[in-house]
Amino acid sequence: MTRRSLAPEHRGWGAILRHRWPTLVGITAGTLALVDDGVDGSPVTTQLAVITLIVAAAYLPIGATHRQLGDPRVLVLETAGVLVFGALALGALLAEGRTAQYLLAAAWLGHGAWDVAHHLADRVVPRWYAEICAVLDVLVAVGIILAVPHV
Repeated sequence: MTRRSLAPEHRGWGAILRHRWPTLVGITAGTLALVDDGVDGSPVTTQLAVITLIVAAAYLPIGATHRQLGDPRVLVLETAGVLVFGALALGALLAEGRTAQYLLAAAWLGHGAWDVAHHLADRVVPRWYAEICAVLDVLVAVGIILAVPHV
């Protein structure tokens, strides 16, 4: 081990908070989202579907603001993402029961993977934003899947 690797600033909670604060924010927000009583075709489904649409669509103006959409391939890929996640969210709004849940969970889980790709590529959105969203999206997807619909 090098002397630098033993320095106190490179271990412990301080290092975690400095380097992984977006993950901690995502875990906190995702945990708060899981406190809800589930998705059952109620307004919660509607709210989560609308949030899915907004979050997916946000990547276009954010990417434009950061001048990341100049490459036509990036613009096409981002637009395709908005359309796919939007279609899943709209499908969840039109469906009922477990079908709505699974469509909505697919949208959130897929968007979590989308965020991981953005984080790794360090393109379109800031890395901290992609990291928060990736963690949050996966936790929300798990909550949606595990929710028991009210009959």
